[in-house]
Amino acid sequence: MIIVFKPHPDEADVRAIEAKVLEYGYEPRIIRGVERTVIACVGDEIEHQSLEALQVLPFIERVIPVQKRFKVVSREFHPSNSIIDLGPAKIGAGHFMMIAGPCAVESREQLRQVTKDAVAAGVKVIRGGVFKPRTSPYDFQGMGEEGLKLMAEVRDEFGVAIVTEVLAVTHLKAAAEVADVLQIGARNCQNYHLLEMVADMGRPVLLKRGMATKIEEWLLAAEYLMVHGCQNVILCERGIRTFENATRFTLDLGAVAIAKRESHLPVIVDPSHPAGVADLVLPLSRASIACGADGLIVETHPNPPEACSDAAQQIRSSEFKAFMDNLEPLIALCSPDNANPTAFS
Repeated sequence: MIIVFKPHPDEADVRAIEAKVLEYGYEPRIIRGVERTVIACVGDEIEHQSLEALQVLPFIERVIPVQKRFKVVSREFHPSNSIIDLGPAKIGAGHFMMIAGPCAVESREQLRQVTKDAVAAGVKVIRGGVFKPRTSPYDFQGMGEEGLKLMAEVRDEFGVAIVTEVLAVTHLKAAAEVADVLQIGARNCQNYHLLEMVADMGRPVLLKRGMATKIEEWLLAAEYLMVHGCQNVILCERGIRTFENATRFTLDLGAVAIAKRESHLPVIVDPSHPAGVADLVLPLSRASIACGADGLIVETHPNPPEACSDAAQQIRSSEFKAFMDNLEPLIALCSPDNANPTAFS
């Protein structure tokens, strides 16, 4: 349930309601605005005593039952769009973020060149896989901690933020020492133990939707992160598995619209994985921007034919500036009230 106070409540009243919420078996989460204070009551509304009786108190405006299973993620808890600050860049509430980089970190030369090209195109956040989840055990599994060292080098040299995926709890400490954002990939979207452990790392988390994960399940995965202490979560739609095989995955832009409606969290799109081939990445990116995505995460490589993974879908990094130039007018057009003419925050 959501308890909404009347404007400018006394602190004693807020604390009294917080104590009552605890007494009823819920976990209170207080959010304070300029005028309004709200308490989100996390817990099973069926099993616990109803809080609706609190609405009779003179300093309570209303008590809203939350039927959705995700609560802290919901707009009932946080009506306005969240903004996440990643140092050189922001995302959410009109701040569009472009994340770019190779599918896998392969060498110092490769990573440095792709970062140089991406930064020249205006990118402030670089992605790079160092722990790679591969379907075949014989495929390239990533450089591991040596790759993290290379990511740290380009972060320091170019002043960018770094995004990298973690596959297991054993990777967390090393990755968190380097990465500005920890990525949970599609295969681990519902690995709840890993989500709890990642939330403890004190880093923003980019949460990809699983390839067979329902929208509600995706939002509940974000709920796991938030109730365990990670307040900065970025949702990422990356395509789902359907009967269609003309593309690698089916990009579900309806999920982007629904996630934006139901949640205050920023929502980005990975157009590279559903495309499967580089020439589809641009149209899928355009469609993602048009439906309201807060950003994109795109794979790019200095020489895609030589890439150790996902070669067909990676844009040549020397061409990335042209790719961004193509998107920027659409980003400016779709920005709320055209308030963000600079496309890439």
